[in-house]
This record gives sequence, structure tokens and C-alpha cells, in this order.
Amino acid sequence: MRISGPCLSAALVACLAANAATQAPDTASWNKPVEPLRIVGPVHFVGTNELAAFLVTTPEGYVLIDGGLPDSAPLIEQSIRKLGFDPRRIRVLLTTQAHFDHVGSLAHFKRTSGARVEVMDGDVSLVESGGRTDYLFGDAAGRADASFRFEPVAVDRTLHDRDTVSLGGATLTARKTPGHTPGSTTWLTTVEDGGHRYNVVFAASTGINPGTRFVDRASYPGIAADYAHAFEVLESLQPDVFLGGHTGFFDLEAKRARLGRGGPLNPFVDPEGFRAHVASRRRAFEEQLARERAAAGQGR
Repeated sequence: MRISGPCLSAALVACLAANAATQAPDTASWNKPVEPLRIVGPVHFVGTNELAAFLVTTPEGYVLIDGGLPDSAPLIEQSIRKLGFDPRRIRVLLTTQAHFDHVGSLAHFKRTSGARVEVMDGDVSLVESGGRTDYLFGDAAGRADASFRFEPVAVDRTLHDRDTVSLGGATLTARKTPGHTPGSTTWLTTVEDGGHRYNVVFAASTGINPGTRFVDRASYPGIAADYAHAFEVLESLQPDVFLGGHTGFFDLEAKRARLGRGGPLNPFVDPEGFRAHVASRRRAFEEQLARERAAAGQGR
């Protein structure tokens, strides 16, 4: 789901809260076309104005990370072609989380390219059920609205923490950073650009969607420990280039504008922004956990 900027947007909170029992939020404003661009080395942005999708190109084909909404498929495909690449050469489909606004185009691109779908353990059932097993937006949570659903996709490989995905000289390492979904995944890779090597992170969301519970009637057993573990993993990383599943995570448009002005440093090189992003999400988690514990009469 959408988390934009340093904290969950007030507009989205209100929208989700108003629709919590019946329907999904209006996501049309998240699915507007924007110009694709090369970010660094073989990493390209091919997503929408709000929903990030990244194409990692190699001589042996491409890896697509995240895929927006079901309606995002033609926009992503158009962006890939606009950069001079053929969507039929996608060989691997990856995701940072299995919510409908990140895996909505998986089925389309699997049909288009025959690519392998590789998903972290914890999210496999979400992908293969089309979102029906999601702890917050699935059947058990009483969400009958089809807007939360996406076309189910068979998973070709179940990933585990620290597994790697390799193609044409590129290697991506999967780090399990669960909580937002049980199999939320942060991807790491190293690329070369202009004679420099850069560590790139595609950070999974650690935002807390309205309705998530950590203490009383926890959304799923161990969710609080999962979030805490995710922050430990993220805080251990030392990326140069910071990317994520929503454009607001890493200030795409501001950095795009700076990239256009030139300069000695790629604006997407932003380790401080990554640390600030993770720190703000940890604070939000710890504050909600403290509130829930206080309401339940528990100490720390």
C-alpha cells in the first residue's frame, strides 16, 4: 500500500479509514504516466507518478522490480519501450511487497515475457491467491471489495532471506524485511556508472497501514517482532543509491529535476535520505506499539 514522504499521508489515512470496512481507496491519482529515466548504471525507473517500478537491464534480458496496479501494466510497458527496451525480454519478475498496488501487473508481464516470478516466503500465498490471504486486505479481514484484488500468479521460485537472483552479470540480493506484508523484501545490488561503483537499495515499505494491530488481536502472530526485525536489517545497510516502492519514498521528481541540471554527483546517491526515511518509520512503529501496549495495560 501507499506510504509517501516521511510519514503516512493524512489524505491516505483518511481515505483508508473511511473505506476500511467496504472498499479500497481511490488509486486513480497514483497511476498517472510520467517520463521513464535511467537512474544509475543498468537501473531504470519505469513506474507511474506514485508507484515505482524498476527495470534492471542486462545483455541476457531484464529484471522488473514491482509492477504497480493492474491498470499500471500498459503504462509500465510503454515506459519500457520508450527507453528502447522490449518488455518481452523481461526474464525475472520481483516485488518488494505483495499488495495490489505493487504486484497488479505481474500476471500481465508473465504472459508477455514468460518471465519467472520469484517471491519471498511469506508473500507467496498472497501472490498466488490474488491478495485474498492478505492480513489487512484479504478475506479474513472482511475485505470483499475487488479493488484490493489482483490476478493470481503462480510463483516459480520461493525466496528466502539472503537468496540471490542473477542474470547477465547482475546480481540482486533479497533481504527479508517483513511486517508491511509477511514477505516484504528489500533488494540490494551493486552497479557501475561513470567509473564508480554504487550500492543500490530498493527498500521495502515499513509503513503502517490503518487497521494494522501489533498487540491486542495482532494482525498476524509475530507482526511486531517482524517490524522490529525489518528495521534492524534496514539500519544495517549502507547504500549509496536509495530507491523504494513509492516515488515519495525517495523524492523521485525532485531528484529527477536535479539530474537534469547536471552536476558532479548523481542526486539519487542519497545515503542520508535513506537513513532519515528508515528512522522516521521506526519512530512511527515504536509510537504505535507504545500506544497499543498502553491501551492493553502492558509495559514495554
